[in-house]
Amino acid sequence: MTVTLTTQALPYPGVHNIRCLGGYETDQGGTTRADAIWRGCALTGIAPDDHEDLLARGLSTIIDLRRGDEIAHAPNPLADDPRVLYVNIPLFDGLDPIDRMAEETGGQFDFGVRYRLALDTCQENMAAVLRTIAQAAPGGVYFHCTAGKDRTGLIAMLLLANAGVHRDVIAAEYGLTARLGASLMDQLRAIIIDRGQTPERTAQILASEPRTMLGVLDHLDATYGGPIAYLDQIGIDAALRAQLVARLV
Repeated sequence: MTVTLTTQALPYPGVHNIRCLGGYETDQGGTTRADAIWRGCALTGIAPDDHEDLLARGLSTIIDLRRGDEIAHAPNPLADDPRVLYVNIPLFDGLDPIDRMAEETGGQFDFGVRYRLALDTCQENMAAVLRTIAQAAPGGVYFHCTAGKDRTGLIAMLLLANAGVHRDVIAAEYGLTARLGASLMDQLRAIIIDRGQTPERTAQILASEPRTMLGVLDHLDATYGGPIAYLDQIGIDAALRAQLVARLV
């Protein structure tokens, strides 16, 4: 099944790959809401007017999924704004670096492997992020990593699956980064190659193919009995899942 999505991307010239999770039908006949939950990059370079626009849309909580060293190198420019609550939860804390994971698989890097490993081994952090979203103050929630693709993509997948969005739509939504984040990926490509990676490995690192997320959903089905069962196992119980649905749908 091929799915083509229109998305509610935020047109901020100084930053890339920001979009809300609104406009997707659920299996209960609802639709995910606009300007309720956004996913994206670290907002580096956001212009003052766009900073204010994001707040005017109702932003109340920011969840930064990066490690401390990443934040020190490129702080979120809204982190010190008293009008929002800024929370740091390093989602992949404890996961091996990308290069080491590639070495352990003979150099054949597959980001789907990394995603599956993160879901299996970073469960406390996954739960902490989702719990923070569910219990956030009224207003919009923005969660992000550096590029808004990998750590951000996993949280978006869990939120949409919990809301009852079809798996093919979830995979297509993950794939939107290839288009919406293209200019940012071009910048990262140059940085990664300059650090010694081959163009082939760099392309693997920056890819966001829908089939990768479909493989992750298959892993959740085979290992846990599906995304909802996974959420239940990591401590996101029925009450919290209902709070997440109410915030998004």
